[in-house]
Amino acid sequence: MVVKFNKKVCLLGDEGVGKTSLIRKFVMDKFDDKYITTIGTKITKKDLSYSSQGVELTLLIWDILGQKGYTTIQSTSYKGAEGAIMVCDLTRRETLRSLEDYWLPELTKVTGKVPLVFVGNKVDLLAERQIGDPEIASFAVKYGAPHYLASARTGEHVEDLFKKLGDLVMNVSSQEGSDAGAQ
Repeated sequence: MVVKFNKKVCLLGDEGVGKTSLIRKFVMDKFDDKYITTIGTKITKKDLSYSSQGVELTLLIWDILGQKGYTTIQSTSYKGAEGAIMVCDLTRRETLRSLEDYWLPELTKVTGKVPLVFVGNKVDLLAERQIGDPEIASFAVKYGAPHYLASARTGEHVEDLFKKLGDLVMNVSSQEGSDAGAQ
């Protein structure tokens, strides 16, 4: 018997950090250089199989507007989230700071503590990098979360980071010993 779970997760970070591109790469294995602002929230889903455990997980991935100040729209989108991927742009130092100053506090006001994965996107843009792995690593350690340097363009670590969040939200469920979210 296969047990199915649906888990809502959010991608958070400033506009232009590559949240939509990471999702597109993970779900459709596509990358597009054109920047399109996410208006409101876009929801995508992807199934992950844990066949050795008899579990199928559907990640309901919420791509949330990356402009600061739209707290009403954003906080509505956070409701029910069971995990989040916190994305910064390795070519823009301020995007890492805003994860701690804006995105994390806004998320935790609504969800409380949930599993997190920190991602430095655009690792392929070596010449423009302003943030290194040690900075993201120390930031992630502060929150007890894993971190990845990824590229939506090349696909580097994209699947890994989503699967890691899937593992984390499933571990929370099994630790709670409840069937919440099961169908």
